Amino acid sequence: MRKKFALLLAALSALLLLSGCKVSGNPLPEGMDATELVVQGREVAAMLNREEWQEVYDLLREDARETSSPEAIQEYMEGFLDKAGAYVTESDIMTTGQTIKDTGEEYGTAVLYWKHEKKNLMYRIAYSTDMELMGIQITVR
Repeated sequence: MRKKFALLLAALSALLLLSGCKVSGNPLPEGMDATELVVQGREVAAMLNREEWQEVYDLLREDARETSSPEAIQEYMEGFLDKAGAYVTESDIMTTGQTIKDTGEEYGTAVLYWKHEKKNLMYRIAYSTDMELMGIQITVR
């Protein structure tokens, strides 16, 4: 299951790169609300920092749950949280719209720049236009 979650995260990363956008704020898909996207993204990031692996897993849409597990989320996040330390404050946010080239599905991503005790992390929390959690990507900044 860890490998499947890692593949999901790698696929999301590839989608972000292949979309031809540097996280510079492409318009969100029609009907998506930037405020709601940020609120939901912040909640998922906070849940990850509270080590609520099962709760985050339960929020994933069905196809993402098929390739992940609470244990895979835990293993993925513990590596980042061990390096970064505890959350301190949010330094910046943005939203960006993306399209999956293979399917044409549009989605929105909340990009959260959070300062932690030791290192800063960038959280990319992707949602479908129906506000279903599609994936999570964390980067040490």
